[in-house]
Amino acid sequence: MSNIASLGYLIFEVSDFSAWRQFAANVLGLMVCDSDAGETLSLRMDGHAHRLILQSGPADDLVAVGFEVADRDSLNDLANSLRSAGFDVLECDTAAAAERSVEMLVRTVDPNGVGIELFCGPLRADTAFVSGLVPEGFVTGDEGLGHIVLNAKDHEATERFYQDLLGMRLSDRITMPIGPDQSIDINFYHANARHHTLAFTASGLPTAMHHFMIEAREMDAVGLAYDRAQRAGVPIMSTLGRHTNDRMLSFYAQTPSNFQVEFGWGGIKVDDESWQVSHYDKGSIWGHQMPAASEHGG
Repeated sequence: MSNIASLGYLIFEVSDFSAWRQFAANVLGLMVCDSDAGETLSLRMDGHAHRLILQSGPADDLVAVGFEVADRDSLNDLANSLRSAGFDVLECDTAAAAERSVEMLVRTVDPNGVGIELFCGPLRADTAFVSGLVPEGFVTGDEGLGHIVLNAKDHEATERFYQDLLGMRLSDRITMPIGPDQSIDINFYHANARHHTLAFTASGLPTAMHHFMIEAREMDAVGLAYDRAQRAGVPIMSTLGRHTNDRMLSFYAQTPSNFQVEFGWGGIKVDDESWQVSHYDKGSIWGHQMPAASEHGG
């Protein structure tokens, strides 16, 4: 069993609140909630108080990942395991936990410098989630908000952290050629029935994150979001396609912070009793092509 229950929330530092507000509401179909002080934007995709938290700043990158843990005892056990492995773990006060809308919160940093927030007891929002653009909503619940793909500085250290310490389980691997004498290796890990909660690769990119994924409950929601993105002039980074490993039907768009978001549907589920780890040599069965530069202003 994973020490992590699900991917609870993501925290980004972004330089353009206005662009994000429009992108989140009018392309992705999320609910946007401004903070009282106007210093953060919270984005909702279900009954949780937030799933994405945007903080004002120049980084335009992921700054922290919130992973949900089952309960207080599990959270304390995990914090002690991380300390024993040499990681600094900060026990946050009630004010910090309240800011994240959770009952209990601890913080550490992964081997890539990404902030890791481990929590239990997420609070529900006062109002129901409603999206006029994605009326059937998103796949969340026990599977969390979706998945993230990180750019790992140290492959082995990253694997030890997420697999050995956080207890995520390997789903599969992709070794994909990207040139005549070059390939990229991607490891995929699950914490629940979602095919992967987290994946990472040593891409060499300067940002912490390559993309995050949100999954709609209806196939047509993907096509409609694709149309909205194109009408809004959002750069499409990968066209509609279907992945080899999780079978997700999706496309990739550039966010206002330049990292990507995958909008998908139809990901397969993992049953640990019968799951077999596989190794793929390509990322997609079909599609997921990079449009010509002229098509997205590049």
